Amino acid sequence: MKANLKEQLIKAKQGKYAIPAFNFDDLEMAKGIIQAAEEEKSPVILMSTESAAKYMGLEYVFAIGQAAVEHSTVPVILHWDHGFNIELIKKAVDNGYTSVMLDASKEPFEDNVKHTQEVVAYAHAKGVQVESEIGHVGGKEDDRVSKNGGYTSVEEAIKFAELTKVDALAIAVGTAHGVYNGKPELQFDLIKEINAKVDTPLVLHGSSGVDLEDLQKAISLGITKINIGTDLKIANADAFRTWLNNNPDGYDARKFGQAGIDAVKKEAIKKIRAFGSNNKA
Repeated sequence: MKANLKEQLIKAKQGKYAIPAFNFDDLEMAKGIIQAAEEEKSPVILMSTESAAKYMGLEYVFAIGQAAVEHSTVPVILHWDHGFNIELIKKAVDNGYTSVMLDASKEPFEDNVKHTQEVVAYAHAKGVQVESEIGHVGGKEDDRVSKNGGYTSVEEAIKFAELTKVDALAIAVGTAHGVYNGKPELQFDLIKEINAKVDTPLVLHGSSGVDLEDLQKAISLGITKINIGTDLKIANADAFRTWLNNNPDGYDARKFGQAGIDAVKKEAIKKIRAFGSNNKA
């Protein structure tokens, strides 16, 4: 069922849990995510990116997302993740997305504000909510690779939230996109301080590979949305690889596809339980 991003994030903040936000790159990943949410009775944020749309085709991404929303019995927020192209973000707004994200975090503060305000004005006029990022979470996001831009400034977070009126704010506090080479060091004091001074629900990107205990501590300090992409990609790929290795003459996509669905579902359930969103639908 279709759900409201900000309402779900406020509930999560009050209840000291986080809504899992999962990226899907194909039908199998989308089905695994939704099946996990259904089984755990958890609200879920189903996310697609520009590169996923390029791979699957924009119409297919829109159709899969809409089917998930319409046929699920738990709250589903369909989210356009890490939008760099404002015109594509507007297309997502016009095609049934619950929320969209503009990522102009590498741009100067004033330009980030300006572009975010443009997206907010367009989306809010159509009842769609907006996430944006202040401070830059680096690593491999979508098809782009960048260095971390340092931690989010508390002062800039306050000012950005006030100027843009975004519904969710992604902050840079020590995570990175993609696969980690070492242990990420989350800045818990920074999360706590931003949460104390900014009313906007806070988002943690680049959370695949982060110790679940660290993510749980971040939730206790105010994080309400946690993005997971790479962990599901790995689960999906490993399942395909294992099935094909065990079935060298196999060719039925329905069978190795089911292995992918099951693996993504298992990984998503692990995150749902760790984030405390199970039985919160």
